[in-house]
Amino acid sequence: MVLGSERMNRTAGSLTATARIASWSARHRWVVLGGAVLVMIFAVFTLSSVTAEVRDDGGGVGESGRADDLFDERFATPADSPQAASTPARSERLIFAGQNTQVDDPAFRAAVDAIVAELRGLPRVTEVVSFFDTDDPAMLSPSNRAVLGFVELQAEDGRDLNNIDAVIEVVQRGSGEGGFEAGVVSGRLVEDEIDRILDEDFARILLVSLGVGLIILVLAFRALVAAIIPLIMAVGSIFTAIAIATLLSQAYPLVEIYTEMVLLMGLAVGIDYSLFILSRFRGEMADGRPKLEAIEVASNTTGRAVFYAGVTVLLSLAGLMLTFDSTFISLALGAIIVVALTIIASLTLLPALLSILGKNVNRLSLPFLREPDGQGGVWGAITDRVLARPIALATIATALLVALAIPAGFISLGFNAGADALPEAAESKRAVELLEEHFSSSLTNPAWIAVDAPDVSALAVQDSVDTFLARLGTEDSFIPPFEVEANNAGTLLAIRVPLAGNIDDSVSEDAISLLRDEIIPETFVGGEVDVLVAGDTAESIDFRDHMLASVPLVFSFVLGLAFLLMLVMFRSIIIPIKAILLNLLSVAAAYGVLVMVFQWGWGVGLLGSESSDVIESWLPLFLFGILFGLSMDYHMLLLNRIKEEYDRGMGNSESVSSAVRLTAGQITSAAAIMVGVFGAFATSRILGLQQFGLGLGAAVLIDATVIRVILLPATMKLLGDRNWYLPSWLEWLPQVSVPEEAERVPALVGSSRS
Repeated sequence: MVLGSERMNRTAGSLTATARIASWSARHRWVVLGGAVLVMIFAVFTLSSVTAEVRDDGGGVGESGRADDLFDERFATPADSPQAASTPARSERLIFAGQNTQVDDPAFRAAVDAIVAELRGLPRVTEVVSFFDTDDPAMLSPSNRAVLGFVELQAEDGRDLNNIDAVIEVVQRGSGEGGFEAGVVSGRLVEDEIDRILDEDFARILLVSLGVGLIILVLAFRALVAAIIPLIMAVGSIFTAIAIATLLSQAYPLVEIYTEMVLLMGLAVGIDYSLFILSRFRGEMADGRPKLEAIEVASNTTGRAVFYAGVTVLLSLAGLMLTFDSTFISLALGAIIVVALTIIASLTLLPALLSILGKNVNRLSLPFLREPDGQGGVWGAITDRVLARPIALATIATALLVALAIPAGFISLGFNAGADALPEAAESKRAVELLEEHFSSSLTNPAWIAVDAPDVSALAVQDSVDTFLARLGTEDSFIPPFEVEANNAGTLLAIRVPLAGNIDDSVSEDAISLLRDEIIPETFVGGEVDVLVAGDTAESIDFRDHMLASVPLVFSFVLGLAFLLMLVMFRSIIIPIKAILLNLLSVAAAYGVLVMVFQWGWGVGLLGSESSDVIESWLPLFLFGILFGLSMDYHMLLLNRIKEEYDRGMGNSESVSSAVRLTAGQITSAAAIMVGVFGAFATSRILGLQQFGLGLGAAVLIDATVIRVILLPATMKLLGDRNWYLPSWLEWLPQVSVPEEAERVPALVGSSRS
């Protein structure tokens, strides 16, 4: 091993930047460790003394977004106005339904009257009204088996107005006998329950992810000390990233779920990047290299791959910000911070820890776990078969992925906002189901029409509004009555228009199109009047259109920069083109899986959900931004190892086979951890998170198996030396690959790896 040490010392000046950084960190290990401790102290101080500034949602886009801005601006109540000093009130909708009982049955009315009477006796309730008090036909279902009601509450003596537990208790107590059901249909109640379920789910997801990660790391390293290091790195990066994001939120408020995105990405890349470098370090130590030299070699090779993989993830996440949507920007910022910290820690803190531990990294070993044979196990055997028959197996694998991707052509985008999107754990779900069955969920989430004019009381404006309301009454797409309210300044009207369909179905979408394309242009003609359509359904349409319009820009940015990055890293024009195509194929296959499970209902019951007509509008583009970056991790690691072996003088097939065998354990473990983390998200009771977790998990699984083990080796075999083709006019590109003279001596080739 003297020869290897001398060779590394002789070429220390030609180490890559990642190796030089790691070498400095290893030699100044206590300085680096002290700096890391100071960073953690800063994070603790920040989180204990600074409150994150968050926004309730990302804000609307398009026409509905402009209307919401007008409502917020013109209907805002000044703090010193008489309205602000008055006692606030809360009005909620009630529904009473009979399975086989008509509303004119005396027993039905008696049940409704009993609930109404008890509600009127509650201390905070100021008014309760049911259909039987008004005979309003709009409060009677077409089936004559359900009626609506309203309850109004006021806050008293500083009590929380959001607490309506007493009302819910009364309604639940009067429901369920003789086929009679009653419920409180409240958007705020649904939101409160969703927030509670999210908090419970994320606590469980964190514990499951850490548990799965630890088990896989123990199996991968067969030593508890080595297994714990990646978890420490990931948790430290997550903690620090949340602190930095908290400070950032003081200038740019973030959406509330940014911490969940930090958790997701921190666990995924934080564990994987440390696992890759630590595995290479232990392998070099097993080959007899001194501690510092093993750190330099690991960082000169695998560390370089980790750096470029991380940069690819950062670029993909940055591409999401080009949607100019505040939700995407918030989530991307949180993910960018934690990924950047993970990269920095992997190249500085990890080498320092390895320098401190040395051979002690293998302490607390588990002897009952068998050492790997260095031949890549089943993946090595599969790769050898692929290299022997590349055309046949590549064709089969491609056909399989194309078959999985075909359903993506039938994807339907929207917001899952109906009862089928609510988890069974939400007590308010049944009331929403009753409303959708007998009326329309649009009654609680109607369309809102904003009429913006210098003076909404002007005769011309009032005539247009009257004509508009009359026209709505002739259309089956809308449910009267239509309420009109003006702001105090008389410059904006808000018209409440319930839709005949439910929030997230095609009936309501068609109604929005009818409003925008026909009714409004025909009834508001001339004058200084601007009419905008808002509401949940309109927001869903506008957001979907905005996402689709953002696709060319985001794809061009991410794919273009990824191509340039890989072009520089591998000095090949073929490698980046092929990597991009293979990654796009795995992403398309993941989209297809989402359609099959959530739209077509294949196996959705295993997740505890129901099939839905739509995939969340934000999901495809957001998945692409994350998946394209994460899937490059395995490509970078494997291609980097292939390049090492190829530059050392191995033939094309031999370099591919050797690289797969040497990286099989690392990539399998890393992929298993990612699938475990994403799979934990898929077990959430919230439909959007289930779609998110399943899409990520499916794509990573496909990429780490079909792409890495079959398609990548097969295409490398078929293209041969052409894989490394670089046009002469690009020879000026910088040389960032591992210098050949700094590699291991040939006698070490084929040594076992951890």
